[in-house]
Amino acid sequence: MAIGQMDDLGAAVRAERRRRQLSQAALAAQAGVSREWLSRLENGAPRLEADKVISVLRILGFSLLAQDEQPTQSDIAKAQKVAWTMALEAQPLTDDGFQRVLRKIVAHRIGRSAA
Repeated sequence: MAIGQMDDLGAAVRAERRRRQLSQAALAAQAGVSREWLSRLENGAPRLEADKVISVLRILGFSLLAQDEQPTQSDIAKAQKVAWTMALEAQPLTDDGFQRVLRKIVAHRIGRSAA
């Protein structure tokens, strides 16, 4: 998901918190922020402490990637081909395994374009 402004970030945080079935109070406690502060983040407040935002994102499993590090459709298709091949060999990939393969494909593409 591309984040263009704080409203986008807040909506992504809220969606992931709800997907994980966490209350605002529970997530706030884990991140070391107040429930009110978390509510401001989820509502797209424009000026929040970066260290607190990063703490919330880390807990929810978000990672920050430069735009060229985002997987392209071609990268995803290559990773799916690897997953399909492994499944045919009775070695199916877990979600984490698929993500590792995808990261390697993206890294290879970036390394190739830098050369």
